[in-house]
Amino acid sequence: MNIYIGMDGGGTKTEMVAVDEHGEVVSRYAGKSTNPYVVTFQGAMEELARVLDELLPPLQVTDLLCKGACFGMSGISSEAEQQQVQDFMREYQQQRNLSFPLTLTTEAEISLMAALEQDYGVLVISGTGSNTYGITNSGQRFRAGGWGHILGDEGSGYQIGLLTLKSIIKSHEGILPPTIMTERIKEHYHFQSMLDLKAYIYQPSIQKSDVASFARFCIEAARDGDETAIAIIMQQAAEIADTAAALITRHPELSQTDVVCTGSVFKYSELFNETFKHLLLERYPQITFPKALNDYTAGHGAALLARKMYR
Repeated sequence: MNIYIGMDGGGTKTEMVAVDEHGEVVSRYAGKSTNPYVVTFQGAMEELARVLDELLPPLQVTDLLCKGACFGMSGISSEAEQQQVQDFMREYQQQRNLSFPLTLTTEAEISLMAALEQDYGVLVISGTGSNTYGITNSGQRFRAGGWGHILGDEGSGYQIGLLTLKSIIKSHEGILPPTIMTERIKEHYHFQSMLDLKAYIYQPSIQKSDVASFARFCIEAARDGDETAIAIIMQQAAEIADTAAALITRHPELSQTDVVCTGSVFKYSELFNETFKHLLLERYPQITFPKALNDYTAGHGAALLARKMYR
């Protein structure tokens, strides 16, 4: 059996997918983070090996021949980082008597392939963090954003969650009007007062993803007409629209290409989605927002990209 392996390696989880010559999934496995800035480089490589070890055995009852692999890994961008991964994978294959070529790429290519079965266009991500990528038909790559939650992440779940928390504190202080987000958060977390919120949020164990989880209260409150929540959602949609617009200015082709929006904020907030698209279309009326051809995951997209490269 000829297979092609794809990986979507993120800060929260890693998905590995193997497809056959027809692009059909024959094996899939999900693991923990393989982002070296989250779990250290050694931790990332150990998890990468573990996920591969879980993916391959179900296929080894057949004559397995991996023709190529494509890994989209967050936190791996410089040539030196990519070379470290290639060196690790070369050693991994030698130890397990495997031999296949590997391409390291960004989440942009694999996500575009998953959504449109093409590896060019503009990708705008708004999940826990945010990022924008532009890839031309000839393969030129551009990026704006992706500076992390301290320096950037405009229009992300983290920023929406953080502004949600700040807004209910300001509402508590009388700086902002009352918001339904206050009681909903207190009820969900069993907080008796804002002091309980303060004690919770300043725990050493609280991570970026914990703050981002508060975004859902803002999204739901905006859907129910809460003015404070609506203002946060629209402001953050405008922020990421500014980032995407800055990206598009870098090459003429990007102002007339497909734009794919992905991530949990786009998925769950219609207001965010519509505001972002309206603001971007005002500046670039020739861009299009095509519907995804399928519901493939980014890991599946990475495997399809490996199939395109190595078949």
